[in-house]
Amino acid sequence: PMLAAAPRPPAPPAPPDMDLEDDDTFAYISDGRTMMAGSTDDLYMARAFKQKGKDLLFVRRDGKPLLIRDAKTLEQVRKLMEDAGKLGDAQESLGEKQAALGQKQAALGQKQAELAVPMTQIAAKHAAIASKRAEIALERARLQNQEDSPERDRKEAELDKRDESFDQELEGLDKEQEALSQKMEALGEEQGKLGEQQGKLGEEQGRLGEQQAAQSREQMKKVMSVIDDAIRKGLAEPLPS
Repeated sequence: PMLAAAPRPPAPPAPPDMDLEDDDTFAYISDGRTMMAGSTDDLYMARAFKQKGKDLLFVRRDGKPLLIRDAKTLEQVRKLMEDAGKLGDAQESLGEKQAALGQKQAALGQKQAELAVPMTQIAAKHAAIASKRAEIALERARLQNQEDSPERDRKEAELDKRDESFDQELEGLDKEQEALSQKMEALGEEQGKLGEQQGKLGEEQGRLGEQQAAQSREQMKKVMSVIDDAIRKGLAEPLPS
């Protein structure tokens, strides 16, 4: 029997392309949370200027590092970043559902593999009986060349009895094989249904990924606009020397 392969866990959604220039990045740091779009090097640098209980926006504009502590600007950036993450949360939830389905599919695959063992054993028994019957056929052919005698009749009766016992054994094996085949078929149908569900979740994950990418790019434009406005208003300070 063909077994359905246990699926791999779904890959986490890829981070969206923010379309930011290498020298135009930022990192928003608060107590216990960080939101950023840029280099981790900038993040480490920003943390050096973070004061406990006070949020901080580290900006790199045209390659120059700046700090923004203005409360209104921080609130605007924080809200935009949080909105951008909502679809990511939805993707994470879908990923969890996909992982749960993957576990069910793997469990079914294990059951199918376990059923395959006795089915293989039954096939081996069928082959063994076929071999023994071939031997009986050869023995019958040899007896046909002998003259009629009580000894020949006795041997033929023994061969008939052996054939009959094989018929009974094969009947039992066929019933056992049929029962196993039905179980295997049921598992295959269940595996197919789970596969369809997994496919639908994958399609939904793809749609959400496209939405998230588009939304994130739009949100990043808004964030950069807020940062530009803060810089124009003189609310950004260069790093202390």
